[in-house]
Amino acid sequence: MKSIRNEAPACCPNKCEPFDVEYWSLVRADQDPDLKDAALGGELNLVRCPECGTYFHHKGELIYFDAQAELLAFVFAKDTQRKEQQLRQRMERDYNVIKNTLLVQLKIDYPPVSVFGLDELKELLHHMEKIAAESEVIAAASAQEGFHIVRLKPSYAREHHFPLYVPVLANNQTANDYAVAASKVLKSGLKSKLLLHFKDKMSQEGALLPELA
Repeated sequence: MKSIRNEAPACCPNKCEPFDVEYWSLVRADQDPDLKDAALGGELNLVRCPECGTYFHHKGELIYFDAQAELLAFVFAKDTQRKEQQLRQRMERDYNVIKNTLLVQLKIDYPPVSVFGLDELKELLHHMEKIAAESEVIAAASAQEGFHIVRLKPSYAREHHFPLYVPVLANNQTANDYAVAASKVLKSGLKSKLLLHFKDKMSQEGALLPELA
């Protein structure tokens, strides 16, 4: 499945005459890095009113999908947030259709997320970029301390506020083993809230093994 563009009227916030535009209704960020960059830069579905010259985001709904990041985001218009409950219910229905038809070959096993407005999508993507950057530092620090490194399932890591990469002991068998490895890397001088949070959660009584990619 490829990225899809649709055509629809756009309404300028300055009450100018509506005009037709093309906008992205489905973005495959894993296939179209330029569209991912546009979303990160706040330029995705940005249109210009031909009458007054004002730039604004088209309000058409968007599905943003990144297979590597395990992110399937439904982007609703910001002014529809008052209908959040109904939209989330519709999102669940649409999600089941999409994963069992258009994306069936990918065997999606993670839940969708919803955001309101392209600014919220931009914030989410920037947050994910920060996590990815901190995770790379964790991986480098762990390797320097002689640890093997494993990659967590991206959707699992995002849901639990964990890094994408964590250190492991040679014979990791329990969640606490992960906590011990993380603690040793942190004691080496690494400052990482993500790894600290991971260590604290893995050291709790009854903690389950993390989900690996």
